[in-house]
Amino acid sequence: MSKHNYKNPSERHDTSAVESGLSDDEMLDEHGFTIRKPISDRECIYRCLDNNRQMAGLDRKQVARLCDEFAVERTKEEIEREYPPL
Repeated sequence: MSKHNYKNPSERHDTSAVESGLSDDEMLDEHGFTIRKPISDRECIYRCLDNNRQMAGLDRKQVARLCDEFAVERTKEEIEREYPPL
């Protein structure tokens, strides 16, 4: 293995005390990793329908009607937390 001659000019920082906090929609698994909390069946159906609004071979009016039926009331903050702006 060859060595390189680059030396990082910045100082080292001890980040061992830094932890990320859990948001309301996250939980820890058995290994300590963060995972999203499970969603309801209704929310799952709505997400699938919403992602397939423009899929070829489906009746768009029927998909829009089903999306309206399965829509789950969420606040603007919940939607923004799920899909943060880029």
